[in-house]
Amino acid sequence: MPIPYLLGSILFVGDSHSVGPFGQALDKKLRSVSAHVTTATYCGTIVNDFYRTDAKTQCGYLEIDEKGASHKGTIGPVADFRKLLEKTRPAHVLVALATNYSGYENDTFVINDMKKMVNDIIASGAQCFWIGMPTSRTLKSQHERISKLTKKAVGSQCTYFDSFSVTSYPEIGGDGIHFYFPGGKEVAENWALRAFQAFIK
Repeated sequence: MPIPYLLGSILFVGDSHSVGPFGQALDKKLRSVSAHVTTATYCGTIVNDFYRTDAKTQCGYLEIDEKGASHKGTIGPVADFRKLLEKTRPAHVLVALATNYSGYENDTFVINDMKKMVNDIIASGAQCFWIGMPTSRTLKSQHERISKLTKKAVGSQCTYFDSFSVTSYPEIGGDGIHFYFPGGKEVAENWALRAFQAFIK
């Protein structure tokens, strides 16, 4: 019996969290409601990297095309966002790019950088769903700032998902940011589930 797909085409872009267990789980959830899902995720990225012709990740990437074929590795070029939009013509775009802005002190740059992608999503006619930074230990001092800047950047043009409310990080274990620790996969998968539920609501 065929799956009753509910949504049109979906484009999902993100950083290392999306390369890892969170993104892998979310990709699977998205494919349960759409026959056309494209995932393009790269460790260490912010929005600007999706607009640079020379952008490369040095720490991991995961790309999954509409047919579900995955391409992953450690070093590779970051996909051009505008080309992704043109190729996939999505009805919905999910963006999980927030954590790596912790390394940028200029608030104006952060807001304008995110807005660039927001504007392109809206101009394409797609609906925008932006997933905020999750809880971490190492970047705890940046949580409130990055959340505030992300909300300001997306404004009313995107649905904003607050990841802090559904994630936790232990005082000991892991690298302080990613969910590669005993029990971390469960946290990441629950985060993906909660984000998915908010997305399809």
